[in-house]
Amino acid sequence: MTDVPPSRYKVVERDRRLVVIDTVTGKPASAPGPVSAKPRPERPAASERPVSEPEPRKIDDRSGAQILTTSPVYDLKAPRRIVMDDRFNQKIGKAIGGWLITLFVAFTIAFLFFPWLIVLPFLVILQPGLRAAARKWVTARLDEVERS
Repeated sequence: MTDVPPSRYKVVERDRRLVVIDTVTGKPASAPGPVSAKPRPERPAASERPVSEPEPRKIDDRSGAQILTTSPVYDLKAPRRIVMDDRFNQKIGKAIGGWLITLFVAFTIAFLFFPWLIVLPFLVILQPGLRAAARKWVTARLDEVERS
């Protein structure tokens, strides 16, 4: 095997600019770009610039509780971030628990006695008016938790 030949081009810095030099001719490989006569604007120091996080935090820094980021599927004001502290768990937890128990009992009765009724919730979900009313109701509950 033979060695790789040296590159024809090299990059050097001239007048605080990077320039590509052709090593065969010794001249710049391209014409230098235009240099602006006006001074550069001052950039704030690194400590003064805001730090942008790649993704939202999942834990609240003050309380240590988790943060719920809502979705437009069920919240009209989404996306918003709600801290899931004890107050949130008391208000929303009881409501969700009650709804889950009710849905479980309803599905059990429907499955045992009226199997064709199992299709009904899926048909209800497809109705835009009912979906909008459900989103409005959930948004109102989330507003109550956020205000208190």
